[in-house]
Amino acid sequence: MFYEGSEKRLEITSTLNLLEFDEDFWQEMVKQAGAFIISKIENEQIKAFLLSESSLFVWKNRLLLITCGETHLLQAALFFQKAVQRQEITSLLFQRHQAHYPERQKSSFQQDSLQLQNKLKGNSQHWSKGYCGDIFLFGNNQQANPTKNIFMLHELGSVFFEELQKGKVDTSRVAKQLKLTSYFNGFSIDQYSFEPKGYSLNAIDGERYFTLHITPEKLSSYISFESNLSAHEVSVFQQHLSVLFQPQRAYLMLFNATKQKLNIETRQVTTQAVAI
Repeated sequence: MFYEGSEKRLEITSTLNLLEFDEDFWQEMVKQAGAFIISKIENEQIKAFLLSESSLFVWKNRLLLITCGETHLLQAALFFQKAVQRQEITSLLFQRHQAHYPERQKSSFQQDSLQLQNKLKGNSQHWSKGYCGDIFLFGNNQQANPTKNIFMLHELGSVFFEELQKGKVDTSRVAKQLKLTSYFNGFSIDQYSFEPKGYSLNAIDGERYFTLHITPEKLSSYISFESNLSAHEVSVFQQHLSVLFQPQRAYLMLFNATKQKLNIETRQVTTQAVAI
């Protein structure tokens, strides 16, 4: 059975205090996308939900919902739009990485962006060389502690990857291989190993976050690691991931929001050159 690891991402900033929303609201929003909440960690600045299909993070004025598989993330975006006033949404970013089997998805990016465009007048951006994907953006996504980087590894080939591919591996075993406490001291970590295989984690420290998802599919093995940490804080861990999983291809997506616009840069990197 094939599982699509490539993600879809929804980031929304709002004038509302999203931390005051009931948990039932987030459960329903996630359900609209075709996923469910497995567990939660939180502090005063952020709530982090581990999902059946990736992750949801909620700050005071921002949310980040990441899904994979055959989820329909657009429905979650439309659910949120219907629940609040138009002027209470200050920005919306809707992103889809290129799926291995796009025909199995509930909709295409073109169909999704058309529906979003009917609600919010935004702009789209497409990448077709190296990294492939699309983004719809309304507003400039300017926010406190925004996502700064997404590191994507494809076609994994290491001994540890083969172990993950054979079936469920205990979270303590995965965490030991990732060396999480060595690279991210002080973070609260929530992790989960899936049946029959796969692994996800969320981590938070104040307003800071990172999330990592491993899809050990034979046809399209994939890992994503994203955070709002600086390049200096994550570059060594990115190198560790490259050594641990030995990907054939790796891409780094960088986000830099100014008052005028959101600048997005993508670059293909080698396993020896992931530092910025």
